[in-house]
Amino acid sequence: MYCTVNDLRRILPEKVSIGDENIGTPSPGRTGSKRSNITENQAREYIQYAQQYIDGSLRPYYSCPLRRTVSFETPLESIVSAGSSVSVTVHDTGSFGIGMSVRLRGTSVAEETQVASVTNNTTLILTTVANSYSSGTLSIVEYPDPIPLVTARMACSYILDRLFSAEQSPDVSVYGKTQRNLARDAVDDILSGEVLLFGQEHTGYRFVRGSVFSAYKSPAEFQKGEEKE
Repeated sequence: MYCTVNDLRRILPEKVSIGDENIGTPSPGRTGSKRSNITENQAREYIQYAQQYIDGSLRPYYSCPLRRTVSFETPLESIVSAGSSVSVTVHDTGSFGIGMSVRLRGTSVAEETQVASVTNNTTLILTTVANSYSSGTLSIVEYPDPIPLVTARMACSYILDRLFSAEQSPDVSVYGKTQRNLARDAVDDILSGEVLLFGQEHTGYRFVRGSVFSAYKSPAEFQKGEEKE
């Protein structure tokens, strides 16, 4: 998936929660009120819907579905032992953030894990490590910017519209409408060539990379920054 359920949680309003065990029950301190909730499986389905919109828009220009690539790589500065909450030392942790997917690669083994925390400029903590590494590299593996954010915004807009309709409110959430327009503006930036998707394959030319030619042309006319709804 182009984004995670946690990405949705960061964008959704506070009153909308995902995966709560007490779905539909009053929350402490909110007497007589209910929180709108969806399950994590439902959230993943909405992420899939958002991916369909992105792939449909980008397919004339990029091979879809998009693929994850290594956006940053640095050598290990210390021995990494198998376990949980494993400390790893690198030359500079400035490119790493909490929750990022990373790949540990040694001479004969490799595995993916996540960043639990960044301790200082040279040390970070990984959630779990299955193998031990005396040397190797630590890489960030991710979809190109701003695909995760666009996917999260679009999926959240679908979720909010559904919840507002269920609560007999206006059939379209204003917040959801704003998120959808922001996502569409970002897709327009990609289509107009302002944003390049790093590490993705172009379509349109069989033997020559399309980026050596002039900007891609689209029969669709669109105005940047135009509110679609």
